[in-house]
Amino acid sequence: MIESPRGMTIMEAYDLYRNNKLYINRRYQRKLVWSQQEKKDLIESIILQYPIPLVLLASQTDKYEIIDGMQRLNSIFGFLENHFPVHIDGKDKYFHIPDYPFAQSQVNKNIVVPKVDVDFLSQEEVSTFIQYPFPVTIFKTGSTEEINETFRRINSTGRKLSPQEVRQAGNVSKFSLLVREIASEIRGDASKEILLLQEMPEISIDSKLSKHQYGINAEDTFWCKQGVLNVSDLKESEDEQVIADIILSCTLGTPFPASRVAFDNYYGSGNNDKSTDVDIKINTFGEKNVREELLIVFSEIVNMVDFHFDGEKLKSILNPNAGGNPVKEAFYTLYMAFYELMIKENKTPFDYKSIKSSIKNMHTKLVRSRNYTTSADRRNNINICKGLIQDSFKTTGTTFRSTTSYIIDFQAYLMKSKTEAAIYDFKQGFYTLNPTKREFDESSLNKILCNISALANLGKDKTGYLFIGITDKEADTLQVEKIDGLSKLPRYHDFGVVGLEREAKIKGVTLDEYISYITSRISTSNLEDSLKTRITKDITPITYHGQTILMIKVTTGAEPVYFNDKLYQRDGANCVEVIGSKQKEIFKLF
Repeated sequence: MIESPRGMTIMEAYDLYRNNKLYINRRYQRKLVWSQQEKKDLIESIILQYPIPLVLLASQTDKYEIIDGMQRLNSIFGFLENHFPVHIDGKDKYFHIPDYPFAQSQVNKNIVVPKVDVDFLSQEEVSTFIQYPFPVTIFKTGSTEEINETFRRINSTGRKLSPQEVRQAGNVSKFSLLVREIASEIRGDASKEILLLQEMPEISIDSKLSKHQYGINAEDTFWCKQGVLNVSDLKESEDEQVIADIILSCTLGTPFPASRVAFDNYYGSGNNDKSTDVDIKINTFGEKNVREELLIVFSEIVNMVDFHFDGEKLKSILNPNAGGNPVKEAFYTLYMAFYELMIKENKTPFDYKSIKSSIKNMHTKLVRSRNYTTSADRRNNINICKGLIQDSFKTTGTTFRSTTSYIIDFQAYLMKSKTEAAIYDFKQGFYTLNPTKREFDESSLNKILCNISALANLGKDKTGYLFIGITDKEADTLQVEKIDGLSKLPRYHDFGVVGLEREAKIKGVTLDEYISYITSRISTSNLEDSLKTRITKDITPITYHGQTILMIKVTTGAEPVYFNDKLYQRDGANCVEVIGSKQKEIFKLF
């Protein structure tokens, strides 16, 4: 059922926003993509009392899912919270927060940081702005399918969408969802599926020029840092097209003829609908296997260029004369060569220096047909690349993932922790950070065991993750560098990857011996036996930029677990004891 359009004031909308009533579904929503100028133009229209386009919301109980209007609402609230000014009467003016009591209450709660010593709107202009009624239609439905289809119909014909964004808009096939999930993990904006609108900036793409203060800097992503794509390409979801290209090539068993028509067909939006064909292939391989294999290869390439190429960009190696042009097709060729050697032939790279030398100026050796649309040309290029690098690979007898093959997964876990704090926990290690007394801290071990038991109480069919060798405060990272005589430890957003090598050195053992020691301390602890059995088989070392951390995967059992006769649960990022009648709430989760 659809309500007739009505006017909703900015005051009403902001109240919904800050009371956590406005949600985004990442299964189909775009990222925040508006430029600062587009935002300012919208605010100017509102201040000058011009009409703006309708906002469409889906009503579910007392909360609302934004179907159309996310960019507009984000712009309105961003202006209201002093993220940017509007140019009025020849001056850049900011919203004057003290003139709007509810907004000022957010300042008092340290949620909003106001601007000072700048020009502001007058009290009258503030009043006019917050009482501005913009058109809203509320779509009352409990059906996810109806919401998906509504979004698809609204957005699939959008003039400002790139061809890939049009394909993905409202598309919830196995293929499109897999593309979206893998692309977000590689970009670094992985998150839970349903987000509050105020959480969107954290996982949206910024650049050095746009300066939106979003969480992901385009220039820091693998794609732009290595020159595979330009910033504008990334903002238009070209990375998702590259991932789609790779998935189609790997699952269909032949290099994909990457034309616009062919992509449209496999997304189900072309004249020859082949969307069922690729979904069947994904089902045959197993969705989890397709994702894991793709990320294993991608992680290996990321590790190679970040840790073994002496700071040279992949673009400058593949095509030294590329200039400002990206090297998307050369990267595709390199990726597919790695994929076939690693996944199909069960080989692993061992001589990275030789690989670097072998692919130097590889661009000139490839067949360069217009738009690279033929499978035959791409097959020939992949064979050329394999011929160049295969002597730097060796057959491996192990079926286990290498410690560097988790790089993308690891980065995704760090990002997801920003919006799902209860599921993830991070510890720098087991030794104290007291520079005069470095010793194994039994209280730290006890805290880790408490957190493991709390993660095991998340609820039925849930999984939690504990990482050891990670700091979540820059002050702690700096302290580790200082007392352990280290410098330039790797960072990923707000996290420091301090590793466990330093603690193994303090203990006077090898890293493998130290990991065995940690595992044995967990195995002989007072955790419940069923929980110890589950987690000790899932203690995984991960190597990230030369630092090794431990990932402890905690899967829940059939019922809650106790530790030292106490019941613990996660409260946000904290571990707390549950006592009395509140324990019943934990049992209800199972």
